[in-house]
Amino acid sequence: MPLRFLQDKHAIEQIYVRYCELVDAKQFDHLGDVFTPDTWHDYTRSLPGVFVEGLAPLIASMHWNLGEGSSCGATHHNVGNFRIRTDGDRAWAKVNYYAVHRGIGRHDGALYSMWGLYDDELVRTKSGWRVQRRVYSSILTEGPAVTTRD
Repeated sequence: MPLRFLQDKHAIEQIYVRYCELVDAKQFDHLGDVFTPDTWHDYTRSLPGVFVEGLAPLIASMHWNLGEGSSCGATHHNVGNFRIRTDGDRAWAKVNYYAVHRGIGRHDGALYSMWGLYDDELVRTKSGWRVQRRVYSSILTEGPAVTTRD
């Protein structure tokens, strides 16, 4: 394997680690460390009709679903099984995730777990690799959806 691919693969894996760190710390305003300003997210495989276009709307949705005033308290996100392909300044990644969310408020003490897949297109920017397009699939869930509001 060429050294460049191994360096890129490591850097891309670290983007997913950073995503988990930011979400679990509820530092959503720093998601520009992970996504491009024109990022595009397709959630329709899990949430029919839901697309998010742009970094600012993505950050707003994270605040809404997981932030202050939501029914979601502490979270713990994990990623693995990285399948990464690169071609110059473009990359494609399929990454499995597991996330657990502790409910607060009306869901106090409940746990909501999710297992799924991030199917992403990434671009190399002057700041490093960033996710430009994501197709999000939630394959299994367990518990009440503490990540949604009434």
